[in-house]
Order: sequence, then C-alpha cells, then structure tokens
Amino acid sequence: MDKKLTFTVIGGDRRQLESIYLLLDMGHRVKVFGFDNLLDGRATLFRRIHEELFNCHVLLLPIPYQDGKGNINIKESDQKITLGEVMKFIEKYKPLVVLGKPDRTFKDLAKEKGIDYLDLTNEEAFAVLNSIPTAEGAIWRAMDETDFTIHGSNILVLGYGRIGKSLSRMLKGIGAKVTVVARRRDDLAWIIENGYTAVHLKDLEDILPSQNIIFNTIPHLIMDRKKLLRVDKRAVIIDLSSYPGGVDFNAARELNLKASLDLGLPGKVAPKTAAEIIIKVMMDSLQERMT
Repeated sequence: MDKKLTFTVIGGDRRQLESIYLLLDMGHRVKVFGFDNLLDGRATLFRRIHEELFNCHVLLLPIPYQDGKGNINIKESDQKITLGEVMKFIEKYKPLVVLGKPDRTFKDLAKEKGIDYLDLTNEEAFAVLNSIPTAEGAIWRAMDETDFTIHGSNILVLGYGRIGKSLSRMLKGIGAKVTVVARRRDDLAWIIENGYTAVHLKDLEDILPSQNIIFNTIPHLIMDRKKLLRVDKRAVIIDLSSYPGGVDFNAARELNLKASLDLGLPGKVAPKTAAEIIIKVMMDSLQERMT
C-alpha cells in the first residue's frame, strides 16, 4: 500500500508491540497507548487518554480486545482504558477498528455509532497463518511439561480445524503417534488420508487411557470429569481453545492431573511472526476496502 496512513495502537501483548515497529518501518504514522517499553522514538507515545490519540485512519486493538475485567486488554503497561472510553472518542473520527474476538457489547456499540471494524479472528487467512505459531507454541508447552520425547509418544489432538491440522502435521513430523478426534465424516476421512489414527468424538473415552499428551482445540467443554477419570495420571493436557476452554479444570485439579489453558501462544513464542500475520491480513483488508 503506497498511501501513508495514521494508525493508533492501544494495548495488546508483544504481537502489537512488534506490529508498531512494522508499521513504522512501512512509513506510516503511529500513535501508541499502553506500552511502557516502547523504544522507538518514531511513534507518538501517549501516557494518558486524549482525543488526539483517536484521530487516525485505523485503530488497532488487542487479540482478544478485552481482558476479564472489562478493560481493553493491555499487557505491557499498568495503564487502563475501557471500551466505553474508546467508543466515546472514536465516534468523532470513525476510524476502522481492527481487533480480535469482538463480543456482543462491542458489536452493538459499533452498530449504534456507525463504526466499521475488522475482526481478525474471523478472517480465514489470519486463522490459517496464525495456526502455525499456535501449533509450535503448543509443542513447546508440551516439551516443557514432560520428561519424555514427543517422538514415539501417543498424542491425541481433539478437533481437526485449522489449529488441529497444523498441530497434527507437526507432531507427525517429529515422530509422534498421532490420533485425531473429530465428528464430521469428511474430517475423519482427511485424518486417515494424512496418516493419523482417526477416532469419532463419541468414542473418545475408549482411547483416553493410552494417551501421553492431549491437545484440545475444540472451543466447548469436551474433557469433563467423566472423561478426565479415564486419563492416565502421568498424562499432560494442553487446552488451546478459547476461554474458558474445553477442559473441566476444577475436576482436573481434584484428580491431580496436569492440565493448562494456553491462550495467546503466538504472542509468547513468536511475536514477530504473529505481528507480520496481523499486518499482512490488516493491510490486505485495507487494500480491498480502498479499491
């Protein structure tokens, strides 16, 4: 894109920090709020909320955009700002809002105030590309939590969506014995075609005792107490689905099982690559909107 734009970046994690540097390198003007460790003097850093912060073409919010307390999801600073404050200021300038996982509150306010937005997590290109650092991060977490090799281990992947596909492929490449659980007949067929063991979701309980590592990518409760009782006590469960995950973590703790919900892995293990994905998908969308 030849046209130079003004971007405002509010909050996020290291993905957004790297996105700031990429936008600056592309020659765009960048305003920033919520980053205490920003070292690049080319960006305009705001220490408090001001109307000028929102005078921009594009407002980039985090992925997910909101934390558990109703504030914009700021990881690199103690600064705080609510969705209400953001909407109050952007109503005047009406920039394109780019974010992840907008909830009903955001969607209703955007419609009410005539704000256009781009949900990155709803873009197929973003989801596919982002599955790569997510899968790598999941394998890293598994290695960190175990005292045995991935190679030769019995590994179960719950779900055969974008993350499940990337993860299964990488695990097989390392030499794992990969079993994939799905429900749709076409997914089960592709699982077999790719050389994994295919299991229908209704038969999940039968295979749980033999698994060394279990990755969940299904965004609703799959691993309930009944199923957790079937899991080997030495196994590791890594949940990659959206909050609150697909595992009964209270039951897992009571059963002394090692289980964790690992969100935002791209920002933790590969923030530069994750930022490149954000910028690519965002810029492609802007290009389409301007033509």
